[in-house]
Amino acid sequence: MPDDVQMNQGYGKNAAVRTRRIRAALGAAAGAVSCAAALAGCAGPDTPARARPAAAPPKPLAQTALNARAFAVGERVGPYRTAEFTVSGGPMSDDYTAEPALCQPLVGLRSAEGGPLAQVHRRLGDPARPKGADVAVQLRSYGEGRAAGVMRALRVAGEKCKGGFTEKRGTVRATYLGVEKVPAPAGVGDEAQAFRLVVREVKGGAKEVEYLTVVRAGATTLSFRAEALDAADLGGVPKEIVDAQWEKWGKK
Repeated sequence: MPDDVQMNQGYGKNAAVRTRRIRAALGAAAGAVSCAAALAGCAGPDTPARARPAAAPPKPLAQTALNARAFAVGERVGPYRTAEFTVSGGPMSDDYTAEPALCQPLVGLRSAEGGPLAQVHRRLGDPARPKGADVAVQLRSYGEGRAAGVMRALRVAGEKCKGGFTEKRGTVRATYLGVEKVPAPAGVGDEAQAFRLVVREVKGGAKEVEYLTVVRAGATTLSFRAEALDAADLGGVPKEIVDAQWEKWGKK
């Protein structure tokens, strides 16, 4: 074989080897650059993701702090005046129970999620209209995560009990004929729900309409239950009461 052919074969072989080595080196360098750019993308399939620190849960309020955020006895909100529940210390509905039990949040939140750590009850009415609106405003502060649980239970009750349920009032029973979800206050608290409830009363069998609005702010719920003592339909919880309570809440 001629020398020039041997040289070409030798060069060709050595050149191919050198080319493979160069390509391998370039490929390794490119892989390193890709890894540097992608970071986590080059990690093995079993490499755990970096955990984010969990947000601290909202803290419940002590009784003194809750009292300071509630309406004071005698305080006026538009035509309404604030009073206490002088007989029972709270709405009688706190002692009522629902059948089925999952409807209980629509009756009262006292027993929800193991009960609150602190609570305040206020009653508002218009002195010029003694048969008009009667509004129960209740602030309840719950232990870790329980206020959000109350809202979940209320949401389930609003859906599952919309066809009606029974309310046990000691030895007698009232019948809720229907539960309708209505627009909740916007921009108030961390979450809010509102319902219209039609109740057939025990005495006389008259139909009455109640409205329930519940707002959650951190570990506390602010609930508003309104009805008209003359059995009229109020059309909702009076807006000025919800707004005034939320404004007072935000000042503390």
